[in-house]
Amino acid sequence: MVTLVLYCFAVLIGQGVAGQSLRPIGAVLAIDSSARRITIKTGSGPQMTISFEDGTRFLRVAPDAKDLQNAVSIKFSDLMVGDRILARGRAGDAGTFAATSIIIMSKEDLAKKHAAERADWEKRGTGGVITALDPGSKEITVTAAGSKPMVIAFAPGAVLRRYASNSVKFNDALPSRFEELKMGDQVKARGTGIENRSRFVAEELVSGSFRTIAATVLSIDAGQSIVQITELTTNKRMQAAVTADSAVHRLSAEVVRILAARIQGAGAPSSSGEVQAAISKLPPLAIADLKPGEAIILTCTNGDDPSRATAITLLAGAEPLFKSKGGKPLDLGSWNLDLNMSVGVP
Repeated sequence: MVTLVLYCFAVLIGQGVAGQSLRPIGAVLAIDSSARRITIKTGSGPQMTISFEDGTRFLRVAPDAKDLQNAVSIKFSDLMVGDRILARGRAGDAGTFAATSIIIMSKEDLAKKHAAERADWEKRGTGGVITALDPGSKEITVTAAGSKPMVIAFAPGAVLRRYASNSVKFNDALPSRFEELKMGDQVKARGTGIENRSRFVAEELVSGSFRTIAATVLSIDAGQSIVQITELTTNKRMQAAVTADSAVHRLSAEVVRILAARIQGAGAPSSSGEVQAAISKLPPLAIADLKPGEAIILTCTNGDDPSRATAITLLAGAEPLFKSKGGKPLDLGSWNLDLNMSVGVP
């Protein structure tokens, strides 16, 4: 949703605002009507104070507006915490801005747009792991668990994005190109399936490189949200950062059963959706409740430093999963598509 807002505001910036070097965009955190000030959190992170006068214009636009033709004049009192604004005017002292006009996208309208986009991704979306790349035709082949391979072509003007190495949020995904796609990447695409869904035409695709790690906990720094772990396959020490976007849970006996059957291929195969739904129902776990020596499953992006990772999913209580019935360690490589439940759509 933030990506959409920034795009629309970027278009609106060009509507009669030549000569301005600073155009603050952000979510409203606080409104001080007596002091005529609005505090926002900008997209880059820091807060900024926007001041306004009697003559300041407040214009509300739809989230997908590309110009101000249908903008509606509103009163300052109609502005709400959570709305996103673009301020036009002049910068003052550090962290302040005097607005001559403020363009507003209401949080209610944004929420409706977000819900509609998510529903469309669920209705017209697909995903899988890249198993073949054809640079000549600009097509990829993906395979999802329990499904036949699917060829994905790209519609004219298709939007490609790639997850940032230090973030698991869709809204932080960066513009990308076909040439950046790699074998083994996980992708999610939105578009139209054809030929019994053996082919798919993507209007939008997001890709990322992920890994799933079996590890034991060495220590926990709850204050810094850092978990020191030892990767079992390499016996190397790693540092895992847990963010507000990380999914941290302790496995229940039922989810252990589903995951074990999923990987070992025992009985009726469980789908990625079933695995994700089962994990999402588990209560969240505070990292302070992790214990040194316990087994975890960690999924993360493939970053530049293999000794550091940002957790997408961290699952404690994984001891029963570390060995198969034959006594051999389980291959966790195929779990990415199942466990990266927090890597999603807008």
